[in-house]
Amino acid sequence: MRASRLLLVLGLLLGGCDAIVGEAPPDDDVPQEPETPPADALEARLRERGEEVAPWMIRDGEALRGEAEEGGARDFSHAMHPGWCYKVIGLGDEGITDLDLRVYDPNQVLIQRDTTRDPQPYLGQMRPICPGQSGTFRIEARVVSGSGPFAVQVYRSI
Repeated sequence: MRASRLLLVLGLLLGGCDAIVGEAPPDDDVPQEPETPPADALEARLRERGEEVAPWMIRDGEALRGEAEEGGARDFSHAMHPGWCYKVIGLGDEGITDLDLRVYDPNQVLIQRDTTRDPQPYLGQMRPICPGQSGTFRIEARVVSGSGPFAVQVYRSI
């Protein structure tokens, strides 16, 4: 009698389990949207850079595009939320030799800035941007040396 109950309980517990030991769990039933191809060579290079410096993160939104002469800047807005951490990656085209990035919190307080002298800055290198509250953050891209188009991409933790 006792053995019958044990077999019954084991049968009920195992009866609902479809997985085979050692097999990966099935994917979610949620359909995955196909990844959109890069708009151009600059965005393709920006994505490659993202794979290098933010390998365990995903793109958060579309690439932000701009063009400026030396000394010119462009501001972008991006919503960031607690529970995720962010990196911001920029890339200047061939005509730009120094592109700088800055990120300001919703109160317009500078929270990170790039100090390198190159056309491919990124923020979040030493510590990712992990906001304590949701808000719209301002990303400033400034062409320090050179001129031409550039792109900026925000990455977030998974």
